[in-house]
Amino acid sequence: MGGVEMYNKSWGLPPGNQRPAQCYPPQNMPVQHDPSQTSPTRHYVKTNIINTVIPVFHPAHTTTVNKHVITYQHYFPYRCNGVNEYYPQGFGYAPPGHSYSRSRFR
Repeated sequence: MGGVEMYNKSWGLPPGNQRPAQCYPPQNMPVQHDPSQTSPTRHYVKTNIINTVIPVFHPAHTTTVNKHVITYQHYFPYRCNGVNEYYPQGFGYAPPGHSYSRSRFR
């Protein structure tokens, strides 16, 4: 069976009846190349997260001040002396006429 007869059979046409030319099976033509087309560029955003550690120093300094409180305790030592003065007095009672006792206690 030829190609046309097989096609006619598959289309249910009686043998000997040929189909018009437009009904023949398509032929493989050489591949044609048209100019290329470029669709608009799609823009994508890719986000990268990069963790960065930045050390921040907050210096502090403590100065210890020792305050010495000096309390002056003033003392005024004062001494008292007692002086005992003795003024001896002698009273002589000589017998009358005795010259010794008079001259001694004058």
